Amino acid sequence: MTPLQLTEEYLLAHDLRQASQKTYRAAARALIRHFGPAVSVHEITHRGILEWRREVLEQGLSKRSWNTYSSHLRTIWGHAIESELLTHTQVNPFNKTGVIPPKRPSKTVALEAIQNARAWLKVLESSEHCTGERAQITPAWFWRCVFETFYDTGIRLNALLCIRKCDVQWDNRIIVVRGETEKTHREFSIPITDGMAPHIHRLLNEAETAGIKSTDQLFNVNRFSPHYSRQEMNSDQVEAMYRKLTEKVGVRMTPHRFRHTLASDLMKQHERNIHVAKDLLNHSNIQTTMSYIETDHDQIRAVLDERRQAHDALRHRHKIDYSRSPQAAAPVPPSRSEQPSAARPPSSHAKQPSATRAARPAARARAPESARPATRLSLPPPVISEMPCHGAESWASPSPERFEQTVVMGLMAQYMARSASALMTAARPEQGRSPRWESASQSGMT
Repeated sequence: MTPLQLTEEYLLAHDLRQASQKTYRAAARALIRHFGPAVSVHEITHRGILEWRREVLEQGLSKRSWNTYSSHLRTIWGHAIESELLTHTQVNPFNKTGVIPPKRPSKTVALEAIQNARAWLKVLESSEHCTGERAQITPAWFWRCVFETFYDTGIRLNALLCIRKCDVQWDNRIIVVRGETEKTHREFSIPITDGMAPHIHRLLNEAETAGIKSTDQLFNVNRFSPHYSRQEMNSDQVEAMYRKLTEKVGVRMTPHRFRHTLASDLMKQHERNIHVAKDLLNHSNIQTTMSYIETDHDQIRAVLDERRQAHDALRHRHKIDYSRSPQAAAPVPPSRSEQPSAARPPSSHAKQPSATRAARPAARARAPESARPATRLSLPPPVISEMPCHGAESWASPSPERFEQTVVMGLMAQYMARSASALMTAARPEQGRSPRWESASQSGMT
């Protein structure tokens, strides 16, 4: 059995679209070109596939194209092994033969190129209408309708070719894409926008004049021009029109690039919603939609500029510490002048005997260093700057350096005040009397 025969067995067992069948046959023919037309499926080995991969990649085949060959042939061989069409082995020779392709930017078309192509189609349509002569792209009105449909809807090429006349619901302003003709096998509807409505309306009128039935292909250039002899329009005719646009504008254009462009444009809008783009493009996986979106460097630049402006604004703002940190919650000890008079000990100069006053220096000399009371400093409270009220029209904002100095000085003052208070508390005896009076009494008794 040859690889091409094995491919036909797989296609017979599966209901695939014509485009999918074409891809499977192309992969089988690529295999035959390398191994020869007389090669048998029993001669295909894993090592032989790896050597084929190295050869074609060195010749310039893209990694994505190789992965297409590898994945489709792996599917064919897997079906043959499962169906027992191949009994000589149970190992798929195409397993682990894929490669990691480079990440490419999204294939979008610049707005200027689209406008130039649209303007050229308008000129061709006007020239053809006025002179009656065949334009370079004929009939120009039809191809302009195809161009605007791809631009406004991002529809797949095969889906557009499968649209019938009855699929256009003009009253509801939608075009129904049937599931059996769609890549994802899901039916969905495409809205007819204001930009494409005049072109679709003319297409329906021309189709009525040409006698196109409701179940016939609607986008069929062969029915609107005597210069074509085909019965149905195919993808080659559409791609030929886009090649002419590419040559005229100088920028490559394809229907698939219009899908990427539409997804990127939708995500640049203010009301961007990736699910809208996913539904419009009829993707089964949102990751596929995200891969279609082109990186918007202008948007990234605007976000980075906004981030820098926000950080710069924080440097010039005053804030009150509401975090209940120890520095913010610590009370400021009162100064010596603020203490109540009842808590002060009696003056030693007023009622102390002369003998006691004379013995005070000796008592001070005998008292240990830790028992001596520390001198209490009267420190100014830290300066706290409050935030202005919302109703204030203006307020003087100090410089960041001045604000930092104020905060540091306030914290130092609080620390020194707490240290002095702790030393005073440790120096007091349990009876609440001053060490001075106790030492003086002891010296008097002796």
